[in-house]
Amino acid sequence: MRPVSVRDARIFVSVANYRDAETAPTIFDALAQAAQPHRVVFGVLSQVVPGVDDDCLAPEQPGVRQLCVHASSSLGACWARHRILTELRRDEPFVLQIDSHTRFAPGWDERFLRMWAALDNPRAVLSCHPVPYTPPRQLAQPSIPVTRPKAFNDQGILALRSHAIPYARRPDSPVRQAFVGAGCIFAPAAAFDQVPYDPHLYFQGEESTLSARLFTHGWDVYAPNDVLLYHDYTHDRGRPKHWQDNRDWTRLNALSFARVRYLLAGEAPANPAALVDIDRYGLGAVRSLADFEALAGVDFRACTVHGV
Repeated sequence: MRPVSVRDARIFVSVANYRDAETAPTIFDALAQAAQPHRVVFGVLSQVVPGVDDDCLAPEQPGVRQLCVHASSSLGACWARHRILTELRRDEPFVLQIDSHTRFAPGWDERFLRMWAALDNPRAVLSCHPVPYTPPRQLAQPSIPVTRPKAFNDQGILALRSHAIPYARRPDSPVRQAFVGAGCIFAPAAAFDQVPYDPHLYFQGEESTLSARLFTHGWDVYAPNDVLLYHDYTHDRGRPKHWQDNRDWTRLNALSFARVRYLLAGEAPANPAALVDIDRYGLGAVRSLADFEALAGVDFRACTVHGV
């Protein structure tokens, strides 16, 4: 992997937008709060109903690359993130993946770059579940969220949680952790080249599989030690979610669950369709899954969480 310089580095911001009127405010806030907005490029996949969701589109302006698809053709969040990273990203050296309902701290671009560089680890990934905000821009009190395992559901899929470190006791450097939070991932673009986003996952299992794949390919995940992003965790934004719009979501979800269990627990799926392109989106050979489980404090086969 080539050395990555942070000096004047461009940042590609990946935004998967499903019928979300917060998309344009998210982009405007990112630019308003950036120290060097000219180096920020957005890749937006807008999954919308034409004529109904015009207020959900990204602004048409320089630095915004937008691909629009009808909401009925969407296959879910991971499918959208994959398309953004493969069809809209160019040669930007860094990627920030966010959700379409995000707010930014002042100087977030400089601060991400400085924080990443201070780790002195070219294979570092900064990630968390960001602190909340309430639209339009009511920011919660700052804290340092660290991502930890929560529990396995009845289908053997791991849920994650955030442990908040009080801001007054924030650590001197980013905290090593096992898991990424999909709504805030900052990394060299090479991370997404070596560990391409799996478009065949639906939703649950996205973070645990990506975390294991990054680790086994030799990437190290850290929780930022300062607040750089905020996330809207509101459940109702006035538009349906994908699983409310798409009658086929239960089939997609079942295939996705089987794929996750194959990848992380070695369970053979009943439907071979769950393993399409699995070699391209599998684990790496740099480190073992067992080592990842030890770091994460989980046992994927036994569906247990321990020691974290």
